[in-house]
Amino acid sequence: MELPAWFRVNGNLIYNPPPDRTPQMIRLLFIDRTLRALTGILKEFIQAEVYVQKQGMLQGLDPRGKLMGILLLIGSTSLLHFIPLLFALYGLTLILALLSRIDPAFFLKRVLLVLPLFGGIIALPATLNIFTPGEAMVTLFSLGKTYQWGPYFIPSEITLTRQGISTALLLVGRIATSLSLVLLLTLTTPWAELLKALRSARVPTIYVQTLGMALRYLILLSRVVEERHLAKKSRTIRLGKPWQEQRWIAGEIGALFKRSMQISGEVHRAMAARGYQGEVHLLNVFRFQKKDYYWAGFCASLAGILIYFGR
Repeated sequence: MELPAWFRVNGNLIYNPPPDRTPQMIRLLFIDRTLRALTGILKEFIQAEVYVQKQGMLQGLDPRGKLMGILLLIGSTSLLHFIPLLFALYGLTLILALLSRIDPAFFLKRVLLVLPLFGGIIALPATLNIFTPGEAMVTLFSLGKTYQWGPYFIPSEITLTRQGISTALLLVGRIATSLSLVLLLTLTTPWAELLKALRSARVPTIYVQTLGMALRYLILLSRVVEERHLAKKSRTIRLGKPWQEQRWIAGEIGALFKRSMQISGEVHRAMAARGYQGEVHLLNVFRFQKKDYYWAGFCASLAGILIYFGR
């Protein structure tokens, strides 16, 4: 059987169009990059499960004691005002990650990728004398004169102040340390055991179950989105008009919403048929050992020292 003529015509790939169709290529690559990022999140979550099974320091601790110790350190971090002590605590999190056999590059990447988004946006403006008046350290540029609109005042010279830099370092240090402590907890504790530890800490059942189900089905639905886009991409012969692609995306959003509602109903009926009454019971039993008491005592002592000397 001979192939049709349109199939045998040589030309550029559909996702590598000629220059006159560059805007369409950019839109399509944007969708690809977005779905690739979602897939990356899924792969990182699966990869994180590998660290749970390693024989490290934190992996061998009781999840309840580990949770209470991490919460104590996070609470003391939020009360620290002495910057060197704060970054020393951040260095301790790196040591704990190494002792728990967590890849340092993997650990640092997960912190440093989030830190500029949440810390940098707030910390950088705080270094300027517009927001934090104080002793000038570096002059960025001069406006020639001062400006004032009601209670708002802009000085003639925009500078970095010593007080502003200290405030920014304090904020960035708190975010980095707290995020690192949370990562240590999640990377060394199975998700089901972490949820059970939260229940042991008297966190209401509805919050724990919502958190567990949301994460599990967010990953599932992201996989569905990627598969449907890949299916369309593999069956596309030529690019459609923008309104056709937008119509398809709108239809997929509606289909995904319908699918999520259907899955939620099926999961609830399946859980009710198996005797679910609002509480998930795990077969493994938590037992405190001597090393768990050592860990709890270490965290409580360190938190007290940090609060006392870091005021």
